Amino acid sequence: MSYVPTIVQAYEPKSEVDLYLPQAHMRKWYLSTTTLTVQFGSKQVRARVSSIDRNGGTLIRPSIAQALHLPTGIPLLASYQANQQSLVFGPFLGILVSTYNSQFPQSPFGPLTPFFNESADICHKRGGIICVFRLQDVNWEAGIVRGLVRKGGVWRQKVLPLPQCIYNRLVSRQRERSEQMANWVQRCKDANIPFFNEQFLNKWHVHAALENQEAAEAYLPKMVRYHSQDDLKSMLASHRMVYAKPANGSMGRGIIRLRRTDTGYQLARPGGLNKTFSSIQTLHQYLSKQTKNKPYLLQQGLALIGIQNRPTDFRVLVQKDRKGEWSVTSMVARLGQNRIVSNISRGGSMLPPLQALRLCGPWASSFRPTPQTLRAVALKLSVLLEEALPGHYAEFGVDLGVDVRGHVWLLEVNSKPSKTANTVPLPEGVEEPHRRARPSVVRMLEYAAYVSGFPRAAKAKPKPTAKKNRRR
Repeated sequence: MSYVPTIVQAYEPKSEVDLYLPQAHMRKWYLSTTTLTVQFGSKQVRARVSSIDRNGGTLIRPSIAQALHLPTGIPLLASYQANQQSLVFGPFLGILVSTYNSQFPQSPFGPLTPFFNESADICHKRGGIICVFRLQDVNWEAGIVRGLVRKGGVWRQKVLPLPQCIYNRLVSRQRERSEQMANWVQRCKDANIPFFNEQFLNKWHVHAALENQEAAEAYLPKMVRYHSQDDLKSMLASHRMVYAKPANGSMGRGIIRLRRTDTGYQLARPGGLNKTFSSIQTLHQYLSKQTKNKPYLLQQGLALIGIQNRPTDFRVLVQKDRKGEWSVTSMVARLGQNRIVSNISRGGSMLPPLQALRLCGPWASSFRPTPQTLRAVALKLSVLLEEALPGHYAEFGVDLGVDVRGHVWLLEVNSKPSKTANTVPLPEGVEEPHRRARPSVVRMLEYAAYVSGFPRAAKAKPKPTAKKNRRR
């Protein structure tokens, strides 16, 4: 399989030819005038193909473009698959969202708009198309989707075929667990459409998936499901500090810290709420009212390093790359605003990992992990987790903690890492200042291109220039 960049233009030919390809492309693929299957997304037609003396551009009969719902005038890649005698245009990535507002074409996705803008613009520059849509925008019977496509700096609704792959960015856990969604995902599988980052991860499911794997065991704090007073009693008897966490929580919401003291038990929440209890029974009764029958977990408290009693953890973004292999994209240390959580959404701040490891403490031993160690642990756990979990995943936000003895612990794994940015929408007609593309966006697009059948080759490294021998 090989592909070439092209721009498809509509053209009514005066012959029986439906599609004209540049001569260079025809020679590359050893093609002469012939009939091929032409495909875009889920749509395909048979078309008479011939060559034209034209650099890079492809001409297509309007009726063929309409049958394929193939947009014209945008950069795409064309891939010839000799074994199937087919010509495929793409890559075509669909992004599934919970909602959007098409009445605001410059900012239809709220705080996620900068991320989608950047994704669409980079995809356009490299050749390809992104369509952002909701569950209800898909017509499975007709094989089409009516979603938003970015062109000229604005997002407009457009009808396209079903995409070559779909990136799940739903934000509603409830909708994702619905029967409608289960049927929807099954239809993707039946249609052979890769659907990645299939669902939110439940903290207990992550723990249960990893605890039986010997290679992951050393990084897992003790964790149990909180069903009864006995669970609470057992955990606080074994560990002086325990965290109660919602099984389906995110961004540090609902986390409660519990401590065993000489006179009873102490409870603390973000924001400074503190309470004391003389018995397990009264503590359990209070927690039961606070959790309101939501599934909660009890996790072993860890003596993590930090600064001035502010907890520090390390968020490692692990994504699949252009070869479909797990790779670390970025890592940042997160310093909490309070003593309970370190999430940026809860007022935390960020530090470079190496700086955090130098500044944080206290240390109870001479052993200190390096950023390379943290990256290796996150990568290992991502590989193990994908092997143990059902579903298709392409990125994990892996939260690691380091205790005072230098031991690395897994705190949490997020299958939908935050993509928001503190960016104010610009006035109409004003372009965003040039800045380097986020590596996380680039890697996501490279994986999408890979599963769509357009794997990007790595750039060749320049060969070192040989130095001439000089007489001294």
